[in-house]
Amino acid sequence: MAGLARLSTSHNVVTNAKGDAFMRRPGCRTLILGFTFCLAVGLATVVSARAAQARPNPAALAEDLDSLLARADLGKTVVAACVLDLGEPEGPARPRTVYSRLPDRPLIPASNMKLMVTAACFDRLGPDWRIRTHVGRVPSPRGKGRWDLAVIGGGDPNVSGRFWGGDTVGAFRRWAEVLKQRGVTAVERIVLDATLFDDTLVHPNWPADQRHKWYEAPVNALPINDNCVDVHVAPGPVGGAARVWLAPPGAGIGLTGRIRTAASKKAHRFSLQRFVDPDGSMRIHADGACWAEAPERVVHRTLVDPTRVFGGALAHTLRAEGVRVAGPVVRAELTTPRGAARRGFRCDVVHTSCLAATAAVTNTRSQGLYAECLFKLLGAYGQTPKVATPHPPRQGSWASGRQELERWLAEAGIPAAGCVFDDGSGLSKKNRLTVFTLARVLARMDRLYGARFRETLAVAGDPRGTLRRRMRNTAAEGRIRAKTGYVAGASALSGYAETDSGHRLAFAILMNGFRRGHLWKARLAQDKMCIRLVQY
Repeated sequence: MAGLARLSTSHNVVTNAKGDAFMRRPGCRTLILGFTFCLAVGLATVVSARAAQARPNPAALAEDLDSLLARADLGKTVVAACVLDLGEPEGPARPRTVYSRLPDRPLIPASNMKLMVTAACFDRLGPDWRIRTHVGRVPSPRGKGRWDLAVIGGGDPNVSGRFWGGDTVGAFRRWAEVLKQRGVTAVERIVLDATLFDDTLVHPNWPADQRHKWYEAPVNALPINDNCVDVHVAPGPVGGAARVWLAPPGAGIGLTGRIRTAASKKAHRFSLQRFVDPDGSMRIHADGACWAEAPERVVHRTLVDPTRVFGGALAHTLRAEGVRVAGPVVRAELTTPRGAARRGFRCDVVHTSCLAATAAVTNTRSQGLYAECLFKLLGAYGQTPKVATPHPPRQGSWASGRQELERWLAEAGIPAAGCVFDDGSGLSKKNRLTVFTLARVLARMDRLYGARFRETLAVAGDPRGTLRRRMRNTAAEGRIRAKTGYVAGASALSGYAETDSGHRLAFAILMNGFRRGHLWKARLAQDKMCIRLVQY
């Protein structure tokens, strides 16, 4: 791939084949060309004064945690917990159990499944491993000397506005820039290869009544914008229509209906329904009223056919950036069974994303699509992480991801009796984990990868993650890094605690079976446990 432009996620400077360099916008990815709950009330009654001792006291910790749970009013909730003392940061890495409650009981882990997937990917592929999308050209059947633009999907969930200053097609604009630099100003068709992953886009065990929710986004090898359409709603003049628009642009999604602008705040109520028409196309129907002084709101609705939207948005962006696309967008397999690009493929761009950065979005923001893409990537690349071809010999699927996760645990010597790995995000209620297994995975990751893995987790009280409203203004703020988890009837919190004694703890807490409306009690108990952990 001589002369190939490359974009790299981890650098602020993009270089082309000639070595010319230019700065990218802050917060944007590069291409590899060759890219709280209130805790103060009553807390003193459950945290023993013994926690203030300078020397760690496991017996006192266990007694206090048991007492705290006994006072938590959790009813018949099944609570499993495991806490491992990992020692001092520079000390010997031999974890010892300092608290254990139902350690071998398999429970629904909810989004704590993401810890298992990101850990396996770190260990199997490496934190610096790159997710690769190949962009190039193939000879067009429309005539000699004509080219089709070809994209070989790599299962990269980062093609969105998240790393491009909010521009949902920012990556495509960069591709267009590179193509023009290489003399490509016109193409015939756009050919998409999404065969890295299987054709099952929606997991059969996900809630059927939540298909439109962002956390149930379909999983494909060419994702775009978290595989959601962003529906923007802003008020217009009173009595007139509110402004409603969709992103990414050029997605080919219809917009019907009307939202009126109302003078009264009491009238502020609108709906944005997702419909799939008989021809497979998708549309959003808007209805209701928007208050004239309301701020702009963005509502996310999942895509039905994300590969189709990827192609439409890419064609639209190329045209807008001065690259003529005659059309249409088609799908084809552009790789051989062994993963090599088919004869005639000329690669212009290798767009890459760093695994560690992808895992950070997965864990810190609990982004389900990211976890599922990593799960399928684990299945595809787990046995051949260093393959140089555009695709590995193996296809990514939930089944192959499950096999690789089980294989990794066995080779790592981590017992997983009773565990069930049904998906990567934890949305399926068929998943099962034990706190024994989860805590030992955390201990392994701390020993092998240290801060690289810990920093993928949300921080208590930090506004950038899922713990933004938890443990604020307590001893645990800034000292707990953890992954949250929730599906109906199940709540989880697992991660690391930095303690007064200087020891680091790995902890796993799974709670199942609490009554409807009592999630807050489960989370409050988890937070109080964490406050006690940092006082160890």
